Amino acid sequence: MRAINNNTSFGAELKHVSWLMHEFITLQRLHRLGAAVPRPISTSENAILMEYIGDRHRPAPALSGISMDQHEASRHFAEVLRNIELMLAHRMIHGDLSAYNILYWQGNVTLIDFPQVTMSESNHNAYRIFERDVRRVCDYFAAQGVNCDSGAITRSLWEKYMRLAPGYTMQDGE
Repeated sequence: MRAINNNTSFGAELKHVSWLMHEFITLQRLHRLGAAVPRPISTSENAILMEYIGDRHRPAPALSGISMDQHEASRHFAEVLRNIELMLAHRMIHGDLSAYNILYWQGNVTLIDFPQVTMSESNHNAYRIFERDVRRVCDYFAAQGVNCDSGAITRSLWEKYMRLAPGYTMQDGE
């Protein structure tokens, strides 16, 4: 901890390895739970090896670069919501979820980029972070013609899963 607090090169290396392990363990857990995430394979001090989404000619594009009809968008929105709910049910919040961190390949969506995952019960900004994730997802899908109310979805999921958390109280009228 002293090396990290003093910003030494060893401290920076420890932070980097800690960050990689956090993301790798999160991916392992989510994959076991049935989330639409790349299958984690291995990790080292400098990288995470995970399932590749795409083909030999190109990687899967981010949803942000894809347009789809309302029917297809509704189906994918339901899948993304299933993943958001699965994470919250296990006290995880992505923390940076948007159409830029969701891949689209062969009619399927895959959530990526998990180093900033936070635990819903230990982060005093958890509700706001969760609300932002849901809003960003809804913004993309609303532009594709999906009728979604990010505020209602956020409140409904938060009430369903967080009201059961021991000692948890909603703050600021949330």
